[in-house]
Parts: sequence; structure tokens; C-alpha cells
Amino acid sequence: MRYFPFKTLILCVLLPPLVYVFSLQFIENTLQARYDRKLSATYTGDTRDLFDGSIRLQDAIRKNIDAFISNRKLVDWGVHVAITVKTNDGVYLYPDAYNDQRSEIGVVDSVAIARENFKILSEGLIKTIDVKIDHNTPIANAILLFCVLVALLVLFIFYQHGLKLATAEEQARKAALDDLEKDRQNGLDRLKQLETQRYRLSEKIETMRKTLDDERRKASATEDEMMDELLGLEEKIAEHQALKNEQLGEIEHLKVKLEQFEKEKDAQNRQSLKGIAAVKKRFGALYKNIDVHDRAVTGFMDLTEEMKIKVEEVVYQLNDDPKQVTIKRKVFGKKNRETVFEVIFAYKGRLYFRNISNHRVEVLVIGTKLTQNKDLAFLDKL
Repeated sequence: MRYFPFKTLILCVLLPPLVYVFSLQFIENTLQARYDRKLSATYTGDTRDLFDGSIRLQDAIRKNIDAFISNRKLVDWGVHVAITVKTNDGVYLYPDAYNDQRSEIGVVDSVAIARENFKILSEGLIKTIDVKIDHNTPIANAILLFCVLVALLVLFIFYQHGLKLATAEEQARKAALDDLEKDRQNGLDRLKQLETQRYRLSEKIETMRKTLDDERRKASATEDEMMDELLGLEEKIAEHQALKNEQLGEIEHLKVKLEQFEKEKDAQNRQSLKGIAAVKKRFGALYKNIDVHDRAVTGFMDLTEEMKIKVEEVVYQLNDDPKQVTIKRKVFGKKNRETVFEVIFAYKGRLYFRNISNHRVEVLVIGTKLTQNKDLAFLDKL
């Protein structure tokens, strides 16, 4: 949890909706400008047909705009295009406001139609276009899905980076503990050697003292020589004693370091227990028809991310319909001969469960092929 990218997670949750909203606005503005530019050149059509009276202006506008909208492929994807055309007097030409009068105009009125078309064009037209993309349309859903996928990809990259950092830190901590343990063992070995040397020197001093007493009785001339040798031996003892004290100090220093690393390891274990409690709580919330043993939760925490996904598929099947689960074999406990079923996942993974009262299932152990012997020993004790 130390390297979990909480800030990145918050950004990945907040940014996709914002990017989605601004993307819709940007696309709406872009399409509106593009459609307005293209429609300005085509919505009135050929002016020769208008001035010779073969078609009314509003009919030409309706025909051209309807063709323009039908040719927009994005309309099928949820883009809504609203177009209005009116004269300077406020009379709407599109949507067509003259449907009721079409039947009154005949072929003989072509001159009147041409005169009316020229008059309207001379006064000028007011064209407005509004592009709107509604929510829950194909194009809006595609944009939202893209934003969410990008956010998930970024979160996955940061999560993998944090996982690598945590793994590297754990390996470094283990290496440091191993080095300290080796140093402590070497110090103990050296201390044993010094103790042996001190014992031998003490025996030698005692022997020399006895010899000195004998020699004193034999000849007083050798007394000075024996005293010098005795002093030399005592100096060696003092040197070895000083070396011993130095080694004891180093051992105490190593003990302090070892206690510090053990405290850090205890803190890390407490964090691991919190993670186990969180996983157990999540299993209890997601899978109502099964019970999960603490041993199974601990084994689940030790799996790789890929194996966690595979084993959750098995747990989901046990929760939904245990009969769908492929059982490799049955395992019988030594105490009560209770039947336990073994399920394989991800080739190397092992899951053991048993049936309990009220048609429920209890997941006892989650592990791998490497932990199978320990897992079976645990099942024998049930």
C-alpha cells in the first residue's frame, strides 16, 4: 500500500468525465463550424432554377438541407443537426412554413415564383445551424469508453511501477537482514575462538606459574627470565580481553540493528494483516453463498495478480453454482475423514473446499503446487 498510486487513482477517476464533457463540446463546435461552412455553399442550390421560376426558394432550401443532413454519416452515430433558415422579416423557410400553400401554386405561376424568389434573395436570408451530441448515443459512448480505457491504462502502468518498487524494497530488506545475520554469526564464531584462546592461555599461565615456582626453588638466576615471560603472557591476555570486549560491542550493535529490522518487519506484517482483512471483507460482500477460511485468504494474498484473477473465477463459480466447477480429486482428512475437494486453476494453483450446511461451500485453502504439502497437512488437522 505504500507505493499504491492514490493520486493517480483520483486523477483517473475525475479526469475521464471532464475530458468526456469537454470532448463533446469541442466536437459539437467543430462539427457546427464545418457544417455551417459546407451548408452555406449549397443550401440555396442552383440560382438559375430559382430565377426561371421552376422551383420555389423554400422548396429548394428544404431539398438541399434534407440531402445535406442525410449525407452526414455522423447523424446515425447520435449527432443531432438542427437547421433553420428565415427571411429578414422573420418568415421561416426551413423548416418549411409553406406546406399549406403549395397546392395553390401551378405551372402558370412560374413568373410569380421567380419574382418571389428574387425578392427573398434580395432581402437576404438568416441561416442558423446547431449541432448537438446527446448522451448515451454511440459517438458519446465511444468517447466515454476511450477516456475510461486511457485512464485504466495509466492507472495500470503506475500500479505496475509501484509493485516493482515494493518488490525491490522487500528484496533489499531481506538481503540486509541476511547480511546482518551473517555478521552476527561471524561475530559469535570469533567470540568462541577468543574464548578458546583465553582458556588455553589461562592454562598456559597456570602452568608457567607452577614452573616458575619450581624454577625459583631450583635457581634464583632464572627468576627474572620467567617474570618477563609471565608479563608477556599477561599482556597477551589483556590484548585478547580488549579484542573480546570489542567483539562484544560489535555483537551488541548488530543486535540493535536486528531489533530495528524486526520492528520494521512487524510493521509490515501489520500492514499485511490489514490487507488480509480487506480481502476477506471484499469476499464476504461479493460472494454471499460461500465462506472463506483465513488460511485461504492468506494464500490468496501470496498469489500473483494473474493467478488471483483465475482463482476468483473459481470462487465465483462456487458461489454461483458449485456443480460447474471441475474437481480434480477428493481429499480425506485424517481426523474426521471429511471429504475435501481439490480444484486446479492457472495450472499451478490449488483450491480446496468442502460442502457445509444449508447448501453452502467453505473455501479452506488457496495455494500453489509449491505449497501443496503444507496445505494438505493443514487439511489433515481439520
